[in-house]
Amino acid sequence: MIKKLKRSFRSRGFTLPLVLGMGLIMIVVALTLLSRSQLDVSTTSLQKQTQQAFAVAEGGLARTLGLLNGNYQVLLRRTYNPATNTNFNPPRPYLIDRSTDATKIGQPNTSGLAVPSVNEWTKESLGSAAPPCFSLDNLDTILLSGTIGTPVQGNYRILSYLYDQPTQTGHLLIEGRLANSPANAFVWQKMNITDRNIPANFPGLLAEKINLGNNDVFGEVNGNVICTNPLNCVVPPTECQNGQPTQKGLRQAIGALDNATIDGTIAINKIDLPPFPTSPPTVGSVVNGNVIRDNVSLTSLLSWLRPPQDQAPEVSEFIQKAQQDGITEYSQGAYDLGDLPTPQGGGQGKKTDSLPFPNDHRPYIDPNPAIPFFIPDPLRPGEKIVNPEKVYYAYRVNNIKLSGNETVQFDTSNYAIRLYVRGNITLSGSAGIKNTCSPDSSTCGTGANMGLPSGIGTPDRLRIYGNPPDPNNATPDQEFTLSGGATAGSLFVYAPDAKVGINGGSNDPDIIGAVWAKEWNGSNSNNAEIRVPDRLPEALGGQYANASIVVARTMEASNWNRLAQY
Repeated sequence: MIKKLKRSFRSRGFTLPLVLGMGLIMIVVALTLLSRSQLDVSTTSLQKQTQQAFAVAEGGLARTLGLLNGNYQVLLRRTYNPATNTNFNPPRPYLIDRSTDATKIGQPNTSGLAVPSVNEWTKESLGSAAPPCFSLDNLDTILLSGTIGTPVQGNYRILSYLYDQPTQTGHLLIEGRLANSPANAFVWQKMNITDRNIPANFPGLLAEKINLGNNDVFGEVNGNVICTNPLNCVVPPTECQNGQPTQKGLRQAIGALDNATIDGTIAINKIDLPPFPTSPPTVGSVVNGNVIRDNVSLTSLLSWLRPPQDQAPEVSEFIQKAQQDGITEYSQGAYDLGDLPTPQGGGQGKKTDSLPFPNDHRPYIDPNPAIPFFIPDPLRPGEKIVNPEKVYYAYRVNNIKLSGNETVQFDTSNYAIRLYVRGNITLSGSAGIKNTCSPDSSTCGTGANMGLPSGIGTPDRLRIYGNPPDPNNATPDQEFTLSGGATAGSLFVYAPDAKVGINGGSNDPDIIGAVWAKEWNGSNSNNAEIRVPDRLPEALGGQYANASIVVARTMEASNWNRLAQY
């Protein structure tokens, strides 16, 4: 009996430690599972917050691109890459530029390279490039940073925008961060920056500085007035609404008085213009040891131009057509007329020049083989005409001074005419420049579908070019002035270093065509007019037809990355 009791007590002593040990193991396992569960919950929460931070960064990217393609498009070709990355000492810019490493342009500067700090998103950097009513006020809260997201809100900020001019690419780095959370994420995008032409903005009147007065610019399609320098055409601050000028403000900026009529739009913006043409060499001059002649037989064109074999038939076709028009010779250069009117015109007050002089002048032919002899007729679908960029009468002129009843008459029936004016043009009294044509010509009068009177040639056929642009001198070096009842007629003026204007005016209209100048100085007269034909751009052809306001824009992304860490 005693032995049985002893054996029972020994069993009880062994069970208790076993139970306690098992309980301790279960507690440890439970704590481990609890800890791991909390870690998983924390990791899941952090991953969720990181994804939300990515969403904030991507939303910020979309909003930023919308702003850069809108009111802030002028910044697309300017770099914002300040030294604000405090991960390094001293702080560094976030993106690598071309000068630092041309193989890593626009890539994140994760190694702390000594990239130069650049901030071109400033008023001083923009200068005259800033459009009217454009302001960098509140840039920090409107463009550089913002809040986005519902119901979970987060903040984003632009860390860097780098524009690389040689490749015309923009590189944008944005950080997204949740409110009241350490989670953040980065989005980096590379995109091409290109120009976008705004249609229906062919400039009927264009200048760096415009004082329109009571002058009118007619033309429902192309009667547009464009000032290319916002520093000269200033919209009053009171006429700015939501960063855009009012119509009243635009009229004030170009000096339009109450009686001025503008059928088209008013714009203050840079514009993409064709390259300014240079005059052909003067007849009689020597170029590369060869005398420039004006009595060369048309039959020598094939040997002179040496066209590719597939172009030879076109040259032969032109020779045949020219001969039918009574042309047997061509000129290798421009005629230097000196002043107009010429002595051949008659006595003072009665001078009337008619160009080209039938027995003295031949059309100039551009030797560039890339320019074809024929192009589709812009005014008659299915027809073709001699290319006015290839064949035209070329004249160099010092000054044109007409008064009283003096006139200079240009016959543009067969070929276009270009005047390269080195000095000034002054028309007063009833003087005028006349663009005449044969009724059989497709570029003449009512048949040209430009609203022209009978016997008047289209303005694209008579072009007056002034001196080349002089961007370093704000003062024009030439003056083209119409006074009293004088008329410039049907013509196109491209004089980027000239001050052009109408003082008085009584003809209807004073100018049929378009005027591109450095400065336009109008008058208070209510009947001084420019009338811009609807079909003038297509008649001018080539790059002239595409002359319009140009703004920068982003294209589709060529590279896009999410960066969880930087």
